[in-house]
Amino acid sequence: MTAAKRAAPARDFDVAVIGGGPGGSSAATALARRGRRVLVLERERFPRFHIGESQLSWINEVLQALGAHEAVAGAGFIEKWGATFRAPDAAADQYADFEAAVETPTPRTFQVLRERFDEILLRHAGRCGATVLEAHRFVEAVFDADGVTLRYADAGGAEQSVRVGVVVDASGRAGVLAKRFGRHEVDPVLRNIAVHAQYEGIPRERGRRAGDIRVFTRPDMGWLWLIPLSDTVTSVGAVIPQAVHRREARATAEESLAHYLTDTPAAAPLLTGARRVSAARFDADYSYLATRMAGDRWVAVGDAAAFLDPIFSTGVLLAMQGGLDAAEAIDEGLRGGDVGAGAFVGYERLVRRRYHHFRRFVVGFYDPAFRELWFVRPRRLVGVYRAVVSVLAGNWRPSAVTRVRIRVFFALVALRRFLHVRARRRSRRVPGDSTTTETSRPAAPSRARS
Repeated sequence: MTAAKRAAPARDFDVAVIGGGPGGSSAATALARRGRRVLVLERERFPRFHIGESQLSWINEVLQALGAHEAVAGAGFIEKWGATFRAPDAAADQYADFEAAVETPTPRTFQVLRERFDEILLRHAGRCGATVLEAHRFVEAVFDADGVTLRYADAGGAEQSVRVGVVVDASGRAGVLAKRFGRHEVDPVLRNIAVHAQYEGIPRERGRRAGDIRVFTRPDMGWLWLIPLSDTVTSVGAVIPQAVHRREARATAEESLAHYLTDTPAAAPLLTGARRVSAARFDADYSYLATRMAGDRWVAVGDAAAFLDPIFSTGVLLAMQGGLDAAEAIDEGLRGGDVGAGAFVGYERLVRRRYHHFRRFVVGFYDPAFRELWFVRPRRLVGVYRAVVSVLAGNWRPSAVTRVRIRVFFALVALRRFLHVRARRRSRRVPGDSTTTETSRPAAPSRARS
């Protein structure tokens, strides 16, 4: 019998969750609804600002599983039915209509003020039975064969310790356990920065599309977002490659954001009357995966486990779905008396597979061939448009038919990329006939001997 399988003495809580964001609150709620004693430690006091307002359709199923859908749907958030992508020259756009997305039970989703959304989820965890301590900072976790001694401090610095069976690291990018037992491995391809603020005075589409996110692409492979948060306020942000930002950054976040907005002509007509109503903020918008997402008596969820570039708004969905999956694995492990690392292998495999499923699309978005195909062809390809949009709506477990159609889309992207490469090679050749090309090659060395 392994150490993790030994009978544990009495504990204060079955599970402690470090962090009360969407991933942590989802794990806490799911465990509390299973009858587990759960402690949530949140270092801030809610509500608090957080970026990541635009949600995906598939989050509805997560909210239903948590019993929180009614509370979120009744909070008065802006309804979102899709996303509009605009080409740099404004000559073309593509609308991702979630109602056309296959395998998407509830197309409508929301643009949320994260301070309100996160607070709703955290309060719901408390109503479900979790003990929620705000303004309480995690200090240390000492693991042994029978459990975990967790130390934390209140706002005044006074420390306390409790005994728990399992710890959930939902501490966001801090990754207090993910970085203790491993590291965050930065994606070598997706290296961007984000700078953002809230504005008033930005006109919107009419009708159902008034609440949708609008994405404006840039020739440097960056992009802007416009997300309606209320009847008057819009979240505006620029995601810029780090190499470009190093060259073009201004002295302050406000000046940098203003520069990137002005430097995106397709968005200019919408921003002429805009008034910034909040401070601008920078985010290191890189993507990463934790080298370890679980171990003996601990599991990482949300940004502690992984962070993916926000172009398709997957962050909150990935965090909350991960919270559900972690809760299921923990509950099963506690029931079976085994919460060693082996109990969470399936959970970690699932998180990684889901991350790479969406990463393929995210990386593709920064490929000119992907962007060109997305802007000019998907609706002409039978079934392909609806399959691609289903992923953009959050479909992380597509059917076999949908997977085939997605492969067709990426095969066409690869073909377009190949044609681009061949065209560039031709353009580098010296003008003239084939004889000119042949004579430009170095002469073969003579085999004659003197």
